[in-house]
Amino acid sequence: MRKRRIAHVITRMSHGGAMDNTLQTVLHADADRYEVDLVCGPTPFNERSMDARMDALGVNRIVIPSLKRTPNPIADLDALNRLTRLYMEREYDLVHTHTSKAGFLGRMAARRIGIKRVVHTPHGHIFHGYFTAPIVAIYTALERRVAAYTQRIIALTDDEITEHLDRGIGTRDQYVSIPSGVDVEAFAEARARRAETRSRLNVSDDVCVVLGAGRLEPVKGFTYFIKAAHLVDFGEKKAEFWIAGDGSLRKSLEDEAANSKVPIRFLDWRDDLPDVMAAADVLVVPSLNEGMGRVIAEAGAAGLPVIASATGGIPHILADGETGLLVPPGDAVAIARAIEELCGDES
Repeated sequence: MRKRRIAHVITRMSHGGAMDNTLQTVLHADADRYEVDLVCGPTPFNERSMDARMDALGVNRIVIPSLKRTPNPIADLDALNRLTRLYMEREYDLVHTHTSKAGFLGRMAARRIGIKRVVHTPHGHIFHGYFTAPIVAIYTALERRVAAYTQRIIALTDDEITEHLDRGIGTRDQYVSIPSGVDVEAFAEARARRAETRSRLNVSDDVCVVLGAGRLEPVKGFTYFIKAAHLVDFGEKKAEFWIAGDGSLRKSLEDEAANSKVPIRFLDWRDDLPDVMAAADVLVVPSLNEGMGRVIAEAGAAGLPVIASATGGIPHILADGETGLLVPPGDAVAIARAIEELCGDES
C-alpha cells in the first residue's frame, strides 16, 4: 500500500512566519505514512531564500516559476494550469494551501480535478494593511468562493476565525485554531549566551537594546519604529535600536534613520536570530496587520519583553500590561513612550 501523498502549496519560501510554519508542517509529517511535496514559486530577489536550508533538510521541493505573490493574469493562469497538471501526475490525496494567492490557485486546481481533501492556512489575512479597499473586496470575494471547496481552514488565533466569518468566508465548522509553534530550546540556549552575544555585537552591558525583526515591507510598520527612535527620551541612559531583516523598504528606512539621536543599526537577515533576540532588552512589533506575530512567541522564549501593535491576532497572545505592552497601530509616539517605560524599568 502506497503512502498518502500531500502537497503543500505556497507562493514563496523566504524567511518569515508563514514560510517557517509551512516548512515545519512539512518536516514533521510522519514519513512512514506520508509522502510530502512542497510546491512553491521562486523567492523574490529582495527576500532571503530558504532553499539551502530546505535542501539540507531533504525537503522534496517542486518550483513553479509562475506561482508568484504579485497578481498577474497571464502568470496566474499558467500557475493554475501547472498546478492542475502536477496534481494529476502526482495523484495527491490531500492538498494543503498556504496564504492568499497560493490558497486561491491551489484550491481552484484541486477543484478542477476533484480532489476532495483540501486544507487551507491563511497565516493571517489581507483585510487591512496590504491593499486598497477595492482590491481587498476582490480578494475577499475570491476567498468566499474557494472556501466552499475547503474541508478545513486553519487559523492562527480565534480572532482570525472571527474576522473571516464576519466577511462571509466559510462556516464555523470549517475552522480550527492552531497557533504558531516555536523551538523553545533554541531560545533558551541563546539566553545562556546573552553576555557573549552582546560582546560579539559590540554593545556594552549598560546599553538598552531595542530590537525590531522582520520583513522590511509596508505592512510591518518599521517606519513607525524609526520614528519612535527619533522621539524617545532616555535621559542619561544609553540605548541602541537594531533592525534584523531586509526588504523593499531597506533604503528608505536607512534614509529615515539618518541623524537619529539614538544609534540605529541594520543587522540584515540573521541566522542567529535567537541569539540576537536574547541579547536585546525590548522587542518592538509595529505591524499594521499581523496574523499572530510568531516573533512575539519567540521573544517570550527568549525572555524578551514586547511592545506590539494592537492589531490582528496580536492581542490574542499578548496581554497588555502582563506579558507586554500594546500600542495603537501606526502610533510612533505611543511606541516611544512604551520603549521609555520598559528601558527605564530596572526590575
